[in-house]
Amino acid sequence: MAQEDTDATEPPVLDMFDTEADNAESMVCRVCGSLVSASGPYPRAHWDWHETPNGA
Repeated sequence: MAQEDTDATEPPVLDMFDTEADNAESMVCRVCGSLVSASGPYPRAHWDWHETPNGA
């Protein structure tokens, strides 16, 4: 998956996810355990949520 608007100091977004063994279309967040769709903007949106002051 191509990452848009990336910063060289920012770690790759996909490094915070594990692939769900039973479902290749889903990923599991290593930080909070949430199941996140691997397609579209969902991985980046989940990453951004963790980066906000009120995120987990």
